[in-house]
Amino acid sequence: MGMTRKQQQLHRQLLDIIDQQAPGTRLPGERELSEQLGVSRDTLRRALKHLETLHRVEIRQGAGIFVKAQPLASQLKLMSFSEEMQQLGLTPSNRLLFNDVVQADVKLASKMNVAPGAELFLVRRLRLADGEPVAIERVYLPKATFPELAIQQLSSGSLYSLLHDQYEMVVDQASQEISATVVDEEEADLLQIPAFSPALLAERTVYDEEGRIIELAKSLYRADRYRFNVLVQRNGTRLATVYES
Repeated sequence: MGMTRKQQQLHRQLLDIIDQQAPGTRLPGERELSEQLGVSRDTLRRALKHLETLHRVEIRQGAGIFVKAQPLASQLKLMSFSEEMQQLGLTPSNRLLFNDVVQADVKLASKMNVAPGAELFLVRRLRLADGEPVAIERVYLPKATFPELAIQQLSSGSLYSLLHDQYEMVVDQASQEISATVVDEEEADLLQIPAFSPALLAERTVYDEEGRIIELAKSLYRADRYRFNVLVQRNGTRLATVYES
């Protein structure tokens, strides 16, 4: 059932108030808002609950009503996380969690088209936007392709920039699969969300201009802060956007 004209007006008024506040700001209490907008507290509560389902506010029992961040959009292209966040006007940063050489097991070797036991660089990083954790990224790189890769630089820089600067490597295309999952306790602690919260798992295989696999990345995104939206056109082309709130 659609909203009545009065309900629509109330939602517009609430959105006007929300849009004037910074993310994380505590809104006035129910009594003050109901008096300000000239509606009953029951009517106001229903409107706020609807806005909570739209991820515009967060209602914390006993604490108040808080503004949630507005989504930002960018075209989904083959970019590193750092490049993507910069395009969105956010400041990217990393926290290096693991950096070592590992041997490919049978499953990983098959995915990267290398022999089982082949040496791979494994880098695990916490990705942040404006200082807030957004994703946990696990990246595998074939050591035979990048034997002298200055992997320690990934604690502060872009992977694709590093590959280009050190090896003149140009990433050409990628295939990506996205699935729903939940975070375990360690991942929840890193992402600053409750354990077993929903998350998005994106697995991306990246190829160079010669069709060689140069990267396998598994990124675990906070489902409350990251969304993928794809527009499929009749002629078969697709425009995809990434939303980060």
